[in-house]
Amino acid sequence: MKQRLRILLVSDAVPGHVSQSRGLARLLGERFETVVDEVEARLRAKPVVRRLLPLLIEHGDPLALFRCFHRTAGLPMWPDLVLSAGGNTAFANVLLARHFDCPNVFMGSRRRLPSESFSAHLTLEPTFEPTNIVMDVAPGPRSADEAREAGAAFLAAHALAGERLWLLACGGDGAGLRYSDAHWTALGKWMNDLAAEHGIRWLVSTSRRTGTNGERALRGALDPAQVAYAVWWSEREERIMGSLLGAAERAFVTADSMSMISEGIAVGKAVVVVHTGSGEPDGRYLNALAKFERLGLSRSARVGDGIESFEPPRRPLFGALLDALEPKIRPC
Repeated sequence: MKQRLRILLVSDAVPGHVSQSRGLARLLGERFETVVDEVEARLRAKPVVRRLLPLLIEHGDPLALFRCFHRTAGLPMWPDLVLSAGGNTAFANVLLARHFDCPNVFMGSRRRLPSESFSAHLTLEPTFEPTNIVMDVAPGPRSADEAREAGAAFLAAHALAGERLWLLACGGDGAGLRYSDAHWTALGKWMNDLAAEHGIRWLVSTSRRTGTNGERALRGALDPAQVAYAVWWSEREERIMGSLLGAAERAFVTADSMSMISEGIAVGKAVVVVHTGSGEPDGRYLNALAKFERLGLSRSARVGDGIESFEPPRRPLFGALLDALEPKIRPC
């Protein structure tokens, strides 16, 4: 019989961060009987608080500091574990773990907090600190089986069963990259070329960061006959990334979106990281992308490149992570 684990998931309302936290909570359900309570906690006056809290956190009352420096609707019952992702949740993570006297797991930048503030600090690249656990890839909100089931339902609902479909998932300005209309136009023309060469059609999803102008440029360059289904975010928000991933043979993701890249890898898709735009991500971000490629989890391509077929490794991605994490969080 699995041991019960009540998880307090602290959210900053950033979709990529929340999906990672929910994904880890889902994975912990393989080892524990989990109950998840989610609370949104947003930092007040971020620039000031980021300087003050590292100085105050060791000496003040944790619950009082949490309530003073965060906007939140309240707290649930006493948890066995505090879990969060994203640097803006780091202080809330530590303060609530100290208030509830329970372990805590964090994914993201520690915001000048010592490694020992966390029972486990999960990263893609090693920090060589006492509580650091290195992940091959960040967990996503759904398993490979769940994505396949959602994909099959999507194909049936839209009369697309039997078609060869590839997915293009578009982010936008971020992670050191910026996109002009010309970049989106070139991307659309490249997609036309790939569709004709490989005999596929596209599933397309833009995002909030793509923007109206970017969507207009991409859409204007695409051959409508080569698009099987599209989510144009500025016109209609459809949160169906899991269904689109499940329906597609492979996923092309713009290089700025680590969350969508990770989600595609996590459900076992052949992920192509598309490099376009101006600027360049920082070294840690590029190291993470290089790691995915080194492990055979993704491939990189620039707009205009040819695309070779590849299969991602057919091995469990998260078993070693759970093995390392379990002894740090197991309730007494």
